[in-house]
Amino acid sequence: MQEAEALLAKKAWFASAKERNAEEAAEIYEKAANAYKVGGLSHEAGDAYSKAAELYSDTLSDFNSAAKTLNQAGTCYKKSSPSDAIGVYKQAVAVYTDNARITQAAKLSREIADIYESEQIDEDGKSYVVLAIEMYEQASELFGMEDSKSNASQCLAKIAELCSAALDPPDFVRASQMYDDLGRRCLDSNLLKFNAKGYFLQAILCHLASGDGVGAEQAADKYENLDYTFGSSREGKFGRSLIEAVEGLDVEGFSTACFDYDRISKLNPWQTSILVKVKRSIDEGGDDDDDSDVDLT
Repeated sequence: MQEAEALLAKKAWFASAKERNAEEAAEIYEKAANAYKVGGLSHEAGDAYSKAAELYSDTLSDFNSAAKTLNQAGTCYKKSSPSDAIGVYKQAVAVYTDNARITQAAKLSREIADIYESEQIDEDGKSYVVLAIEMYEQASELFGMEDSKSNASQCLAKIAELCSAALDPPDFVRASQMYDDLGRRCLDSNLLKFNAKGYFLQAILCHLASGDGVGAEQAADKYENLDYTFGSSREGKFGRSLIEAVEGLDVEGFSTACFDYDRISKLNPWQTSILVKVKRSIDEGGDDDDDSDVDLT
């Protein structure tokens, strides 16, 4: 590191000499970063890669090397300081987008969203959930530009999940609309059309969780028209059973429907959390502030 700094401090009368010094210093910074990695000093390695990236970007206009070293810095920072990893990854996203490498920018945006979510990092007065949603939105838009429909849909599904299960207060309306859209997208693909039923069921669950039983019933009718197999499917029958139980304030019927569905198609954590909210709305003995004692079955 000292060698690189000494090289940069040298006076250079010509631009070409200054550029050679910067190029050599950047390479030395990368060597220092590699040595730090071998020694298990992740944060110091990230700092060295960041210095190399700064030279590649600002002095040498070598954007490929700048993006590469920013990525390497982020990988190192993830082990020691996830918030610093987010910072350099965002710089890399800017480099990628400025140089029309949209797919790489999209993948890194999704990585940033995952760090916000998994590490629960709040920033600039925003909760980690809001920040994760924003980055998943950015990733989805970028994937869409490259016509990467599958990746874009995965990001939208994460947004819907966060809106309904992690955001405080939950935005069930937006989540139901997104699941509705995801289901429709699946119907347009022969490979994905069988996934539509799952998304449609999730949209119905969001309607029920928001207390909109009428909206849930209308959605079920709509999905049966869109997908002729939905009404007779396990997802469609489950959705109808839940709607009937909610409308009739039938706690036992609701529990039976959950038990029967779970025996064949295991309820995932998201479904469980949403169903707990729905059950509490029809369970007169529930405590609105604590879901831990609610048994769906």
